[in-house]
Amino acid sequence: MDEELREGYYKDKYGRWQKDRRKADDRRRHAAEPFAREHRHRKVARRKADRDRLEYDHRVMVDEALEEFAADHDGHL
Repeated sequence: MDEELREGYYKDKYGRWQKDRRKADDRRRHAAEPFAREHRHRKVARRKADRDRLEYDHRVMVDEALEEFAADHDGHL
């Protein structure tokens, strides 16, 4: 079972070699490069907003747990 592999080609369902167009250079990539910095900035800002929201949610959960604990123990630790 000796399979021949050709770089940049694939075998179709009939066993014929076809050029793999997905291996071609993507023309859109070069057009997007000027915006790469802005994209990274948006990703970082989005992650910061997500992180801030997560910290806020955790802070609220901790405060609720402490209030519940204090109520269960008559305000004493």
